[in-house]
This record gives sequence, C-alpha cells and structure tokens, in this order.
Amino acid sequence: MFSKTMTILVGIIEQQPVNAYELNKWLTTMNVREWYNIASSTVYATLKAAEKKGYITGSIEKSGNMPDKTVYTVTDRGRQEFMDTITGYLSDFDYDITPFHIGMFFINALDKQMAVDLLGARVRLLQKYSLEIEKQTGKMEGGQVPQIYVLNTRQSLYIVQAQLKGAEEILEELSYELQNVAE
Repeated sequence: MFSKTMTILVGIIEQQPVNAYELNKWLTTMNVREWYNIASSTVYATLKAAEKKGYITGSIEKSGNMPDKTVYTVTDRGRQEFMDTITGYLSDFDYDITPFHIGMFFINALDKQMAVDLLGARVRLLQKYSLEIEKQTGKMEGGQVPQIYVLNTRQSLYIVQAQLKGAEEILEELSYELQNVAE
C-alpha cells in the first residue's frame, strides 16, 4: 500500500505524464495543499522513491533551449499498487480521514460499479462501528467509569456517525449515476 503522499503523486501522474515542476503546480492548482501538507521537497523525494521501487518511470525530454526535464509515467506495477491503495482508502475506516479524501480525489480512476461496491463496504463497516461504540457507551454510562471517558467514547461515535452520513450520501449519488448509465 502506498503512503498518502505517494498515492497523490502517482494518482496525478496516472491521469497524465508530468515532470516534478508540473506536479507541484498541479498540487497548488487542485488545492491539495489546503487539506494535505506536502512540501515541494517531499514531492521530489517521493518521486525518486517511487521510481526506485518501479512504480513510475522517468524519461528525459529536451525542449529547445530549455533544460532537460524528467517526465514521469506510471508503470503497470505502480498502477496496480495505486488501485489497491485507493480501494483500501475507500472501503476502510480510520479516524484520520485523509486517506478517504485521497481515495475520493481519485475515485474516477475506478469503474463506477467498483466504486459503489467499495463505498457500500465502507457504509457497512461504519454501521458496524457505530453500533459497537453505542453498545460500549451504554455499558460505560451509569457505571464506575469516569464521565470524561464516556464523553470521549461518545466523541468517537459522533465521528463515525458523521463519516457514515457522508459515505451514505456519496454512495447514493454514485448509485444514481450508475443506474442512469445503465438505462
């Protein structure tokens, strides 16, 4: 599974081959840096790591009197790892919602039915978590557990419920789109 940073970079390169400078411009243009902290120096280091691991390949291009630039493309291995990572980001839950945001950012890389299936799995997982946390909170209330622990557990429940509501809305929209394509 890719790191968050590598997922973002490989996802952009998957959309179109780019050099490191263009990649940094894309991150700014698409406002990625507003919700995920990724420094320009990290972009260069991550590209080198991805190339070393065989996820991307760079080819030198010369344009007139301009300096040589390395344009990156995604390898088959990189594409598979990217798809596996996005699949996990969309179907799994973590209190750090950044992976889900990254998954949603690149959801169009997936077949619509696959996206619907993954989000359906996420909804079911969140429903399960919600029920388990509600049970846990119920057991804690009125017992020997300090109220601050009960409140903290409720806070976890609210986060899961918010994620559930959002995932249900996205799933509903994607299901609607899938149904209209089928008709």
